[in-house]
Amino acid sequence: MITAKQSKVDVRWELHQGGSAAIIPKIKASWPNPPYDLVGQFNPLYYIWDREGWAEPFTVEDIPNLKDLPPDIFHRNAKGQIINVPISNGGAFWGYRKDICPVEIKTMEDLLNPKLKGKVMVRDATQGLNSNGLSYAVAHGGDEKNMEPGWEFLKKLAKSGNIGRIGKTEVEFINSLNSGECAAGFWNLTAWAAVVKNFPCEFLIRDRKEVPGFQIFMFNEGFMVPSTSPRKKEAKEFINFFIGAENNEEYNRSLGFAPTNMKSKPSDMAKHISFATKEERDKYQYNIDYDHLSTKREEMVRKFETEIVPNVK
Repeated sequence: MITAKQSKVDVRWELHQGGSAAIIPKIKASWPNPPYDLVGQFNPLYYIWDREGWAEPFTVEDIPNLKDLPPDIFHRNAKGQIINVPISNGGAFWGYRKDICPVEIKTMEDLLNPKLKGKVMVRDATQGLNSNGLSYAVAHGGDEKNMEPGWEFLKKLAKSGNIGRIGKTEVEFINSLNSGECAAGFWNLTAWAAVVKNFPCEFLIRDRKEVPGFQIFMFNEGFMVPSTSPRKKEAKEFINFFIGAENNEEYNRSLGFAPTNMKSKPSDMAKHISFATKEERDKYQYNIDYDHLSTKREEMVRKFETEIVPNVK
């Protein structure tokens, strides 16, 4: 619908099933002449484009509307050049259904309360590069490079009998929380939106210094342009149009994400992950080191399957 509001360029969209990483082998195999002029990617893929040297840099002269995006959400190459244009913000966070949760959850340790027997949903390690596991680590003094405190807590949680379901898909989370099978869990904004429209929920988005681990674990979607594209100028003009305040607002309202343009108005749901200042973002958002986590993906999945799943009662 947004594309149809302009007539300068024709866009032939190509939809890829599965994760956004599915496009990487196709670009690599066809480089330096990939059949794409514009690609939508998420955070982990920015690093791959950067390492491969595929990305065309962007400037405010090329894309004037860049000035309306927060400067701290861009991915920059070694030269400090912007190589992605974020078009939506998303994030995953902890929360619970207030009508059925038997306890008020204030810290990560409350998830071990015996009253929560079978009522906690956790995500498996394949989702979001194990951002759920990272939340446990952050809560116990760890981070992406020191996940062990998180694994130790997750083992305790599994042995406590409080894990009611290991979620592998967004639909599983929505169905489990809506049915009342589980009362608390960690998932992204769009999944929570499907629950909160039916039941009162408490989102556990707290000051990072006061309650580490109960923040929004952020990701964003952004456009990238291959540096060898013969239509770079047209691609940049289209991106500029797409991230204008009105279009960015409309796009994200349809998706259930938060706009990146600071002049756009977030939906009521997206307000939970939208902050006007860097100070607020630093307080309530956690920006994941996807580059490092991506190198540990197979190790984390294996550890989850061998050390956590067998302990779930």
